[in-house]
Amino acid sequence: MTTVPIVSSQPTVPGTYVLLLLDVVERWNVSTDRLLADEQLPLDDLLRSGYRLPRDRFANLIQRAVTLTGEPGIGFLLGLQMKVSCHGVIGQAAMVARTLGEALDIARAYFSMPSSDLQLCIERDGDTVRLSLDERDERFQLGEVGAQFLLTGFAAMAEALTGRKLKGKGVVKFPRPPYMERFEHLMAGALQFDGEFNGFVFDAAILDYPLVMSDPVAARIAREQCKEELGRLGGGRSLARQVRDLVFDEELGFASMDAVAEKLNLTPRTLQRRLQAEGVVFRELVETIRRHHAERLLLLNQKSIGEVSDLLGYSDVTNFSRAFRRWAGCSPRDYLKSREAGGQA
Repeated sequence: MTTVPIVSSQPTVPGTYVLLLLDVVERWNVSTDRLLADEQLPLDDLLRSGYRLPRDRFANLIQRAVTLTGEPGIGFLLGLQMKVSCHGVIGQAAMVARTLGEALDIARAYFSMPSSDLQLCIERDGDTVRLSLDERDERFQLGEVGAQFLLTGFAAMAEALTGRKLKGKGVVKFPRPPYMERFEHLMAGALQFDGEFNGFVFDAAILDYPLVMSDPVAARIAREQCKEELGRLGGGRSLARQVRDLVFDEELGFASMDAVAEKLNLTPRTLQRRLQAEGVVFRELVETIRRHHAERLLLLNQKSIGEVSDLLGYSDVTNFSRAFRRWAGCSPRDYLKSREAGGQA
């Protein structure tokens, strides 16, 4: 029997995930009423746009589905059913991005909307990229079925977005289950068990795959909708965390304090006062975010140093280089050379 980990009670799981589960268990003639009975979830709520439920309740549904179907590998089947449209405005923004790399950046930036317990991390090391789902709180571990579901789903969505078969290696923390042989033919590539993280390792060239539905105008509109939704939800996060999520856009750069305040339905003065109550200064917060994104964007190697400088709001590359040297003790170009040398070593 698959064990269910401790999970948080924040309403973070999209109702569309439950609808996917309902579709899967129908193969075993398990009715909607039978699956939902213990959780008393009205079907009308699940169909409502933007509806979310706590992870503990979703974990209970997963456990009940495994019990009723006798299928411990149900997470793989769930993942294969996952569509980009399951993720609302995040999915809409990802679908119309230019490349898979941009779509993943959108997912990373706004992943906290459907899940405040997990964060999507993208790290590049030379010609290799590592994409991982990390727990923000060690008490709330991603269980075996959850890892199956999300990782298989990410792979299925990436192939749907690009129209191309992806090559890479999946990594999961749990040991190889005895039922794995029945699902290996469904995997996009090799799957490593007992790994240090849940995620993927793949060739960085995949980030440049163009998306079949790319639309720059629609992408800009969808990103703004993501920010508005993120500001509306809050999700129990600190105000400083909400500002971090809203202040930077992968294509548009940094938003002003006035723009961030408007998305949070606050005046700029109130925003400053509430940040100060958390021991945070807006300008210093932006500086910290600039450094984080400067290092990340340089290592992703999808934009030139000049493009990174423009995106981060610097008037010219010289000012950006001066700021970067203050943060890292070296120029952006030397920083890249040192990281490349470290990767080769």
